[in-house]
Amino acid sequence: MKRAVITAKRTVEIQDVEVPKPGPGQVLIRVKAVGLCTYEQRYFSGGVEDYPFHGGHEICGEVAEVGPGVAQKLDVGQKVVVISLTRCGECYFCKRGLDHLCENGDESHEPGVLWGPGGLAEYMLVRSYEVFPVAQDIDETWGTVAEPIGCVLRSVEKGNLRYGDVAVVQGAGIMGLLHVKLACLKGATVIVSEPDEARRTKALEAGAHYAVNPLETDLVTFVREKTDGRGAEACFFTAGGNKAVEEGMKSLVKCGTLVIYGSVRPASPVGFIPNDVHYDEIVITGAIKTTKDSSQQTARLLSERSIDVSDLITETYPLEQIETAFDRAMSAQTYRVVVLFNG
Repeated sequence: MKRAVITAKRTVEIQDVEVPKPGPGQVLIRVKAVGLCTYEQRYFSGGVEDYPFHGGHEICGEVAEVGPGVAQKLDVGQKVVVISLTRCGECYFCKRGLDHLCENGDESHEPGVLWGPGGLAEYMLVRSYEVFPVAQDIDETWGTVAEPIGCVLRSVEKGNLRYGDVAVVQGAGIMGLLHVKLACLKGATVIVSEPDEARRTKALEAGAHYAVNPLETDLVTFVREKTDGRGAEACFFTAGGNKAVEEGMKSLVKCGTLVIYGSVRPASPVGFIPNDVHYDEIVITGAIKTTKDSSQQTARLLSERSIDVSDLITETYPLEQIETAFDRAMSAQTYRVVVLFNG
């Protein structure tokens, strides 16, 4: 089989290796499509230099072979999404049901030795609990968005939205747009804050009710005008830096929730007045990674077409053009670029 390995900055090597055999509790996946997330992009661009790196964690494919001892019923040829989950099942957090915070799910590895999730290959071995069946007729490119949806689903759930609530989404990249789509499914009125005009337009097309440029329009004032002076029930920060975080918090109604979904680089303290949190009972929380539960919910959402992600798949490329695919993936004009495998 062929696999794509990032061996140096802006260098991807296509290697020929043997197709692996599944052992106990493992499933061999015939990969069909892989999304190029910012995670992989950082290694390709040289933002993180830890080579050789075998990326690929947004995966859709089909079951090629099932190893012994796999509990769930999987048939050869069945379409699945793979959610890369390293879960020991034994640590403090796994036992509390917080498996996304598994103490043994880190990325420690021996320097100079091939490592990574391994989805950028014609075949990959995965643990059976990482495999989630989806409808046989959904497009493989849709399946690559399963992992991001699972992450955003948890974020939206932590926002405690109810029908008729107002939600602010800061940033209209792919994660911001997924927040828009899922918040709309919750019955919320969605206000997007995004400085880029093209992305504001995209947010409105994705279902947002309003889209403002925070460099020209005061977000807090706009939100209060649309909510009779009260504020939004939830704000989801996906991009924009510390100033956006502070604005998001100020835009909330009493007992509102700020969910910090995106990271701020470089990290620095955010200013707020503790009494504002105290008297208004503001909730400040974060959201990171997907869980087995949110992954299963995502597989159902995709299978039932409850969420349409076709507008998020900007371009597709064959494995032989993967360096071009990475270049396009890092462009501000794309949302998700997908590499196709196995015809």
